[in-house]
Amino acid sequence: MTVIFPVVQPDQKAVLGVAISFAIPPVLAVCARLAARHVANRKLDTNDYLIMVAMVMAVALEAVSITGVIQCGIGYGHTLDIIAEFGPEPVINLSKLRTDPSLLIPLQILWALSLSVSKVSILLLYIRVFPVTSLMWCACGAIVLIAVWAVGTVIAGLTICQPFAFNWDKTIPGGSCGDQVLSFTITGIVNLITDVMVLALPLPYLVRLQLPTYKKMVLIGVFSIGFLTCVVSGFRIHTLSSMDFADITYSIPLANIFSGLEPSIAVILACVPLLRPLLGRAGKYSANGTARFTDDSAAGSSNAARAPSGAIKKADGFQPLSDDSSQYRLRPMGPKSHTAVTTDREVGRADSSDNSDHGGYAADSGIRVKQEWNVSGGHASR
Repeated sequence: MTVIFPVVQPDQKAVLGVAISFAIPPVLAVCARLAARHVANRKLDTNDYLIMVAMVMAVALEAVSITGVIQCGIGYGHTLDIIAEFGPEPVINLSKLRTDPSLLIPLQILWALSLSVSKVSILLLYIRVFPVTSLMWCACGAIVLIAVWAVGTVIAGLTICQPFAFNWDKTIPGGSCGDQVLSFTITGIVNLITDVMVLALPLPYLVRLQLPTYKKMVLIGVFSIGFLTCVVSGFRIHTLSSMDFADITYSIPLANIFSGLEPSIAVILACVPLLRPLLGRAGKYSANGTARFTDDSAAGSSNAARAPSGAIKKADGFQPLSDDSSQYRLRPMGPKSHTAVTTDREVGRADSSDNSDHGGYAADSGIRVKQEWNVSGGHASR
């Protein structure tokens, strides 16, 4: 018969409160990310599917924590007291959860897989957003390292006790377990190192962006909020060092809280940089008619048709257009049309008649463009 523990102890309430509270935000964050993709007319990428997988694992991890409190006595009291009051079944369930795999094994596996999938999703996003060779190689190397760490963590969780059933049945003759606290601590430290690697990887490239200082700082801040996961990871490592597997129900609550908190926060923060389209559609035109793209992707063909190619590729040095209408489309009349770029001196020596003959315009910046255009959109052609 399954024992249902009354929720009366502060540790029980803390574990349940955190598990329930942080099972919902990752789902909302992923839904908001998908909505942002829809608003920006962007198809889902591999990194989007991976973050959905990480979300499912993070929620499942919180569900395991809730089950541990309700049925296994996490936070209720000392293990010996629970055995005296309810019998050995709850303590066995804490390591078994009704089936052969240990409860601690799913906790460890879900924690490792959710974090690793989240970090791979972020790295794939870096590769897409920053098409720089050095960053792409570093990101690929980090993905390999994270995959090795995840596999090693799972193997360690499955093999640290021999035979496997010794995880929950300590009466098996000849059974033994390795140093579980040391194993959890080592995997936690490596996880923290990979967290720092992933979060620091794009910062040098963000610093070199040609943006106003305040915009650059905002962008760096958005990509840097993921360092909160490093703080949570540090607290988790500290709590693991104080765990006593002989008194698991009493010593596990804090470690359980941070183990569930870290993957949930990782999923949420991985979605934050992609929520910008929800604040306003990308690719809008400013009041002065100059194309101003706010999305991280390249401009679509419709935007390209409404603005000169020079404004899309490089706006620096061009005077903003005074006409804010977007229904006009300028098209070359034939093979005789051409574009000429001259220096300031050449512009000063140029015959003004050229401009009237060819419809060219001499810009104040020293760039002179000669072109014949056919104006469509309800107006007469030249």
